[in-house]
Amino acid sequence: MLSLLKKSDSPYGVIVQLVLIAAVLVTVVPEINVLVSALEDLGSAVNVSGEAIKIMLKVFVILTVGAVASDICRDNGEGAVAGVVELGVKLLAVSCALPVFAAVISVATSFFNG
Repeated sequence: MLSLLKKSDSPYGVIVQLVLIAAVLVTVVPEINVLVSALEDLGSAVNVSGEAIKIMLKVFVILTVGAVASDICRDNGEGAVAGVVELGVKLLAVSCALPVFAAVISVATSFFNG
């Protein structure tokens, strides 16, 4: 249905695409609790703090939403906007992950110094 609407240059193509994305997200969101509990179990098994797991989840969500937004832009013929969205998402993900990078650098320097 979406391909037919896009081929006919119907303005409803984007709306149908967004509704389909929303439907997929509504279907997938309940499974996020399973993912979060599995990550918490994994974190406790390998002695990782809850804060690090929260940061990993934030980065995952940022990258996923950014990929979807970029794909929507690219599907609608806006390749330049898709590139800017991808760059912005990458910068946002790196800025969210800075505490993890700082912790890794701190552990590495303490390991090598002493």
